[in-house]
Amino acid sequence: MTRRSSAVAQTRQRIIDATRALHTEQGIAATSWDDIAARAGVGVGTVYRHFPSLDDLVPACGADAMKVIALPEPGEAPSLFEAAGDRIERLVQLAFAIYERGAPELHVIRNEPGAHPSVARGERELDASLAALVEAAGVPAEERAVVRAMIDLGTWQALRDQGVGPAEAVDAVSRMLAARVAGSA
Repeated sequence: MTRRSSAVAQTRQRIIDATRALHTEQGIAATSWDDIAARAGVGVGTVYRHFPSLDDLVPACGADAMKVIALPEPGEAPSLFEAAGDRIERLVQLAFAIYERGAPELHVIRNEPGAHPSVARGERELDASLAALVEAAGVPAEERAVVRAMIDLGTWQALRDQGVGPAEAVDAVSRMLAARVAGSA
C-alpha cells in the first residue's frame, strides 16, 4: 500500500470511528456531518469525499460494529452447544457475551432501527441469532418467549445498571431460567 492510499484508508477509518462513537453517544439522527468532521479531526468536505451520503456512511459504520459484536450465524448455533453441560447456562453466556462486546452499538440498533435500512438489518440479524441460540439450547417452544426476554439486551443492561457483574449476571439468569424450564417439563 502506498503512503497516500494508507493515509486515505486511515482518514476513512477515523471518520467511521468518529461516527460510531457519536452514534452511540447521541444517536444516529442527532449526529450531524459537522459533529463527525470535528470528532474525526477533518473538514466536512473530507467526510463528504469519503462518504457522499448516509447511504454510504451508515452501512460502513454498521459493518465495523457488526465485526465487534460478532453475532453467531444462526446456522452455527447448534455447534455452540455441542460440549455444553448446562445448555441454559451456555445460552445465557453466549447472549450476554454479545452484549459485553457490543452493547453501545446494539442500543443504537434497538433504539433507531428506522434510521437506515442497514440498521434495521442489524436488528433482524440480532433477533435471528438470539432466536437460533434459544432453539439450539433446546428450550421448549412454550418457554421461548420468556427465555428470550430474560436474555434480552434490556435485561442484561438492567443487571449491569444494578452493579451485577458479568459472571454473577450469567449465574443469576441461568438459575432462574433453569428452574422455569425444568418446571415446565
